[in-house]
Amino acid sequence: MTTDTAGMTEPTSAPRPAPITTMVAVLWSLFVGLGFVAHRAAAGTVLDHAVLAWMVGHRTPGLTSLAIAVTTVGSPVGVAVIAVVAAGLSWWRRGSPRPAILIVTTLAVAGALSTLSKIIVGAHRPSQAVQLVVETDPSFPSGHVTGTLALMGAVAVVMGHHSGRAVSGVAIVLAGAVTAAVALTRVYLGVHWVTDIGGGLLLGGSAVVLAFVAYQRMMGPSDTDDRGGALALSGPATAVAT
Repeated sequence: MTTDTAGMTEPTSAPRPAPITTMVAVLWSLFVGLGFVAHRAAAGTVLDHAVLAWMVGHRTPGLTSLAIAVTTVGSPVGVAVIAVVAAGLSWWRRGSPRPAILIVTTLAVAGALSTLSKIIVGAHRPSQAVQLVVETDPSFPSGHVTGTLALMGAVAVVMGHHSGRAVSGVAIVLAGAVTAAVALTRVYLGVHWVTDIGGGLLLGGSAVVLAFVAYQRMMGPSDTDDRGGALALSGPATAVAT
């Protein structure tokens, strides 16, 4: 809280640099450490193999169809389409290109880092004998999980900022549920190890934290709506799907 000359108080919403920096450093340290584990194991750890074997043993036709549908939506192409739609809606709703830029940039950067990490780590996917969909590129981290979390997190940041909060609680819950669903399908379908999922969560999470910092600086702590006229007079903007 800060106090003005009249004794009035107003909240400050600018992120504190030290905690944010520490959070990003921790996430990246864990990501690098997990990448080292994946590189040394080359084709999954003991835990990875145990979890995959359990998943394979509990496959059913219904679950397989659902998993393929979910993983298709969470694919790089799927999240790219969703990002374009979300960016367009955010631009229209806020009357500014900045929310759209944040959403698209967050996803693009997270995707690029995921691809680069795959090349550097060079971990192998599970055997094609257990894959229900064919994947041949390096395994760590999961690009599906990275992209889904980065996209949903960026949307949560935009929605939260324009509703007067750091992030939208509803969007956070939705982001967690969707990311978890995509993550489960990747192991269930036999195309990723649990280690890869962890890497995707760490990389996607760090992208969301950086998106939060970037958006606070882009918009300003008191800039809750860019559109004037009736919207400006009606109070804080109602959070909508972006």
